[in-house]
Amino acid sequence: MPGRPKNVFISYRRDDNAMTVAVLKKALSDRPDIANVFRDIDNIAYGDDFVSVIDDALKAANVVLVIIGPRWVDALKARLGGTDWVRHEVAEALRLRAAGLADPALAATRLHVVPVLIAGAAPPPEDVLPEKIASLHRLSMLSFDEHSEQASINTLLERIQGETFEQKARRLEAEARQRAEQARIEAELRAVEARRQKDEHEQERQDRIRRVRALLASASAGLALFMANLFSALDYFNIDTRFAGATMLFASLAGRQEAPWSGEVVLVGIDERTEQAIKRKFDTSWRAEHATLISNAASAAARVVAFDLVLEDEGSADANAALERSLSAARDKMQVVFGVQRNAGNGTGLMLAQFAPLVRQGINCAGTNLGQTGSMPLAVRRVDTAASASDGRALDKLTPSFGLAAFSGGGRVELVDEHTQKATVQLRRQQKSQAISYYSGETIDDPQPACDVIAKGDRVFNQLIDPFVLPPLRTPPQRVAYENVVAGDPATLALLKNRIVLVGALLPGIDMIPLPWPAQDRWGVELFATQIDAMARDFAIHRIGPVTELVLITSMALLGAFTVHRMRHRSRIARTMVLLSIAVVFVIFAIAWYRFERRLIGVPYDLLALALGAWLARNAMGRKPT
Repeated sequence: MPGRPKNVFISYRRDDNAMTVAVLKKALSDRPDIANVFRDIDNIAYGDDFVSVIDDALKAANVVLVIIGPRWVDALKARLGGTDWVRHEVAEALRLRAAGLADPALAATRLHVVPVLIAGAAPPPEDVLPEKIASLHRLSMLSFDEHSEQASINTLLERIQGETFEQKARRLEAEARQRAEQARIEAELRAVEARRQKDEHEQERQDRIRRVRALLASASAGLALFMANLFSALDYFNIDTRFAGATMLFASLAGRQEAPWSGEVVLVGIDERTEQAIKRKFDTSWRAEHATLISNAASAAARVVAFDLVLEDEGSADANAALERSLSAARDKMQVVFGVQRNAGNGTGLMLAQFAPLVRQGINCAGTNLGQTGSMPLAVRRVDTAASASDGRALDKLTPSFGLAAFSGGGRVELVDEHTQKATVQLRRQQKSQAISYYSGETIDDPQPACDVIAKGDRVFNQLIDPFVLPPLRTPPQRVAYENVVAGDPATLALLKNRIVLVGALLPGIDMIPLPWPAQDRWGVELFATQIDAMARDFAIHRIGPVTELVLITSMALLGAFTVHRMRHRSRIARTMVLLSIAVVFVIFAIAWYRFERRLIGVPYDLLALALGAWLARNAMGRKPT
């Protein structure tokens, strides 16, 4: 094949003008387009199997030069009956040539046999050639003229290479042009690749800038939402409370939960059977029976008796006198608490003057927020205009709720720490203070008409009651009959020992609190009993800690940004579906956390952080970095 370096095998007789062979060997060996020139005396070392070496060299050769001198035919004839290695070389070369011609797959490596006549030798006659080399006669023979040695060598080289020097020059020129064109194409490809890599690096740089911008924006949004959560900003629209109620609802639907009960509270219920036993409808005249109940409870060593009732109306003078005597007699044995709901006009709850010095007061306003969560006041910070200082500034006054007053025995609220969301109250009987957690604080803008003791501008600190996990409060020891306590039933009075005794009406149409499905409506006194029992167990529903909330909100914002960035090449529907899936998983996580830990996560803030992080990331990636 032209252009490829050739392996040349020289077959010659040593006694037939060996000098010309040496000249040919040197001329061929100096050529860069000749890979290897085989001559027996140069390539067969002492100790080699020369037959194997010769055969291997013939198989590796591209061209075999059969050098025929003046004595070549005579030597052939002389050795016809014996060993002739030149004849062997020629025969093997002709066999390999014939095999190459017979197999098209060997066309590229076909062996060429070139007879070369030197020193004026004539072509060997056909009749003197043995059968194995008879085909040599049919090959075109090259005459090597020693007098025109260089021209003969050039002719021989053209035959070996399979092309003339002119053809070679044109081929080399074409190859040069091809190499130049290839070099140009490769240079252009390298330039294109360099531009591509540069564009990719620039795109990566822009992506990094966009990603950092999106993450910083998302983190800032997360921090802002954390601050909003810290101050319950969304509760202005009642969103916090709605999500808290929904969390409680779904937690209850996930499976039945047993309501815990400490046993520290005994509910004394006034119901229709009580009216039948007392033989009159429930009204202010029952204060005489209340007096008997207080005396019996004191004799039973009850800790506190708390009436979820008010002492506003005048009522019967005899009944009032009986209650006053009973309160005075029990004053040193136990504390008695009554509720207040109306504002007396001087910053205190409305109560008949004869009872005010003898009892402890607590604001007994119970209610629900949006029909979802039971909201029970724990304490109220009031602006006491009646106790203004000499410089005219109003003084803050902390007032306990009815539930807190019942739990503490009318103890003073010493402190409300809005940072830790705890109210510290003095326990009168134990002579110590206890911190009680609350859920949230709100400043009242519109007072409840039925409970205007909480006035506009007062700040109320609320606890949450899970309306879906309430104790039944139907049978002893959780609940006992009012008439049995009044009658002095020993078994009933035994249940009151060292207990907080909570007295309230369980009558149709009186203080019934509607609760959301699937919870059943309950009386207000039952909610108070649940709240007081939770205080006795040192339990309160509250938010997760600020550090955890900050981590959650920031993580959700970053997760929204990361999701949009990772799916920036996907459709908007695909991104939206993934974000919705994340939101659903997070809501399930929040419900599970509440169910097992009774801690509420700020779900609306976390979901808003997810959406805001995704939106900021999409906007950040849509703008080119500057």
